[in-house]
Amino acid sequence: MAFKLVSSAGSVYEPAVVNLPASGVIRANSVVIFDTSAGYVSPATSTLATGTSIVGVALDYLQGASDVFTRVILFNDNQLWEGDVLNLISTAQVLKRFRLYDSVTVENSTYDQSLSINGVFQCLAVSGATTGSAKVIGRFMKLNRATTNSTDVFR
Repeated sequence: MAFKLVSSAGSVYEPAVVNLPASGVIRANSVVIFDTSAGYVSPATSTLATGTSIVGVALDYLQGASDVFTRVILFNDNQLWEGDVLNLISTAQVLKRFRLYDSVTVENSTYDQSLSINGVFQCLAVSGATTGSAKVIGRFMKLNRATTNSTDVFR
């Protein structure tokens, strides 16, 4: 299943979706990162998925070399996402932050990764039984990129 939007500030019918250039093999309902130097989105990995690089969840399966586009639901603070997990779920994992194992799986573990730049998914609840096909519900911890070339001046 990968990731599924379960709440978007009261409206799950019309989340913000943009069409972005993409590169690589992107699975439907997977987290994508934005490569600022290349100008396209690509699949998230455990090491590249940081709070400043993740942008959203891709809605389309595709493969290509920056000549294709994918629809992406952009992350915001009001969204709740349901996601697949790597390890067995424990209620002790609620309110902890985890990194992604790959673009479609949360690497839930026994420790909180809130001090790591890769701790991008905060678990808020457990969906289903704690064994078998259980999933986590939570939010992505997206940080806005800082810009150094701002020409905006407050007067």
